[in-house]
Amino acid sequence: MDERLRQRYLKQMGFTPWVAAVPLPGAAPSPLLDMEPLPEVKPLPDMDQESPAAQQGMPEQVAALLKTDDKAKLAEPPVQASAANTTPAISQPAAAPSLMFTLQVHRGAQIHLWAEQQQADAPGLNREELQQLAALLKLFGGTVASDAKRFFCAPTAGKPMTAETVRPMFDAFLKGLLGRQGEIKLLLCAREETVQALFNSPRYEPVVRGQITLLPVSSLTEMLADPAAHKVPSWKAMQTHGFV
Repeated sequence: MDERLRQRYLKQMGFTPWVAAVPLPGAAPSPLLDMEPLPEVKPLPDMDQESPAAQQGMPEQVAALLKTDDKAKLAEPPVQASAANTTPAISQPAAAPSLMFTLQVHRGAQIHLWAEQQQADAPGLNREELQQLAALLKLFGGTVASDAKRFFCAPTAGKPMTAETVRPMFDAFLKGLLGRQGEIKLLLCAREETVQALFNSPRYEPVVRGQITLLPVSSLTEMLADPAAHKVPSWKAMQTHGFV
């Protein structure tokens, strides 16, 4: 809103638009508001006194009952907290983090290669990942596709993505792309968490979906970061299960 218009509205409604915390030199004095003093609050009569003035306006039966209850409460021993009368707070289990990953789809002459991106919401693989992907695809007689299809797993508004949710989605995506091509081998380069979410089984062991045999191995990022720990077992699994 325009400041002059805002000041005008405030003035018409009777509000002081601005008040300085300390008096400013040469400024007009701030108007003082006339406020009526609050009425004096009289203390309540002492209920422990038995004079008629203390019980003025109160039936004698009610006054006697109040005094009896107060004396009984003072005579009661204090209640000690114990395990018997203390209700423990019920702790709510922490919600599991939602799954989020992206798989890129590439194909070779005989063996397909699907690779997980290091960053799920990135436009694609980074330069080092692309180099590693190209080297693997060369073994299978394929090249990196510039318009590769993607399987994107991410939470929707107010609904986290769980393994139970993503597995049928992945199976439908897999069959939709490869279900009519006969017997197919697919090398899946993905993190352990992603493989567990999709198949509930460890990496380096084949997974069969109809005529499609998938072999999950280490992700491209893991192979680049620690070749001894990830390239070696991935290569051995490929040799053992006939992927090279």
